[in-house]
Amino acid sequence: MSTMRIGGLASGMDIDKIVGDLMKAERIPLNRLYQKKQVFEWQRDAYRDVNKKLADFDTYLSNHFMLSSNLYKKTAISSNESAVSVKALSSSYDSTNTIEVARLAKAATGVSAEVSGYTSEATLADLGLTGDTTVTIFALQANGTYKQEDIAFKTTDKVSDVVKKLNQSSLNINAVFDEKSKKLGISTRTTGTLDTDTINKAEVYVQSATGEDIFSTIFGFQKTAKDESGTVDVITLADGGENASFTLNGLEMERQTNTFTINGIEYTLKAVTTAPVTVTSSIDIDGMIGKIEEFVNKYNELITSLNDKIREKKYRDYPPLTEEQKKEMSEKQIELWEEKAKSGLLRGDSIISSTLSQLRRDLYGKVDGLGSDVVDTIFELGITTTNNIVNNGVLTIDKEKLRKALETDPDKVVKTFTQIGSITKDSGTNQVVSDTRGIVQRLRDTVKKTIVNIEKKAGKPTYTENQYSLGVQLKNVDKQIFDFQRRLQDIETRYWRQFSMMEKAISKGNQQSAWLMGQFGGGMS
Repeated sequence: MSTMRIGGLASGMDIDKIVGDLMKAERIPLNRLYQKKQVFEWQRDAYRDVNKKLADFDTYLSNHFMLSSNLYKKTAISSNESAVSVKALSSSYDSTNTIEVARLAKAATGVSAEVSGYTSEATLADLGLTGDTTVTIFALQANGTYKQEDIAFKTTDKVSDVVKKLNQSSLNINAVFDEKSKKLGISTRTTGTLDTDTINKAEVYVQSATGEDIFSTIFGFQKTAKDESGTVDVITLADGGENASFTLNGLEMERQTNTFTINGIEYTLKAVTTAPVTVTSSIDIDGMIGKIEEFVNKYNELITSLNDKIREKKYRDYPPLTEEQKKEMSEKQIELWEEKAKSGLLRGDSIISSTLSQLRRDLYGKVDGLGSDVVDTIFELGITTTNNIVNNGVLTIDKEKLRKALETDPDKVVKTFTQIGSITKDSGTNQVVSDTRGIVQRLRDTVKKTIVNIEKKAGKPTYTENQYSLGVQLKNVDKQIFDFQRRLQDIETRYWRQFSMMEKAISKGNQQSAWLMGQFGGGMS
């Protein structure tokens, strides 16, 4: 509960203002503690911003460069894209092929007879079903096998419910009912058929039913065969699926779908051909150069931002503003002031400086384990640092040298970047004997180590203050602030007590003076 104080009644002095001014001077060390805390918080946030940039770079390397297939670009070209389109996969190799398309793969279809007595409100009971039933349906899948599912139908179901249950089943079939013709259509969502002597000769069929089979009794699908036992009827719901038929380099072949992969080339058949289509596959040198350029740009962005942090100018005449100072400034003035106050928080930081040095060593070191007389450093790829010392490690590419390296030995170029390896050290001297890690793995190892070191310094949102060094410093400052605030309360109380004693003394003196004046005044009368 706050204490109401009224001063100056005897002295006529503005005691509240005097104490306030005295306390401003007393609060100067407290303001410095608040400023110290603010600097720690800004440093923590600056470190965490660096960690975000490092994590983003690590994610980029992981998603776009860890696998050789991410860098090894292949290309395939079709002489007739309207008939056959192609795409080269990472497993393709330089080749020239011819393909002729005789038939496209198509889906199986089936149409029921007209449903007698159908209305939109009619139930299966109205259409002749005498009891609830479960029907076992088989359907051909994209992987070339049949899948079966038991689907239950109730007497209260309508035709629209039948359609819904078929479409929502796991059988990958489409069902549609046309109210005008009163017929049910069923088709497979996959193309093709099985080249086997199955008893059904259909891509979608009913083999058994617990109760009545609505597909023959209500929808009029035909019974076409018996099962292996010769006792259970097989009802065809959709048939007529066809495999794609084509000739590749003189070899007649079939596939269940119109899209398939052979020797690392993905073919998509679009039309029957009247003449052979030529398909060529080769290494996409331009694509690989573009990917390496992307890597260099991402790396340059990272080290430029890190260099900016450790070189940023520090303005020592711009400490964090106190709350009293902010009250006297506009928002724009506060913004400009804090821009300078936050500058240079990580200037000369040892963690970032050592990371930059290690990243350079990661790039320039030889990748062991690739053999002799091979590409095993980025210098041999035409990737070097700029001559401008201000850029401090920014990479530049000699595209002609890079192109020549890719054309000469693309496998070794890819391994220089993506090889998974390890460091071997001499057991006696602990010196590195060999390092078979590719450039990307080296960079990722350094980045991850730096992230851990920064987390020890600045933590992360899930950490408590006791888990990182800046957090411990912040906690200590908070304790100093708390202790100093209690001290200020005691000081303010002491000032008021002193002025209260002064007021009492002045009041007592005034009373004595008044008494004396009264005495002298009485004697004169």
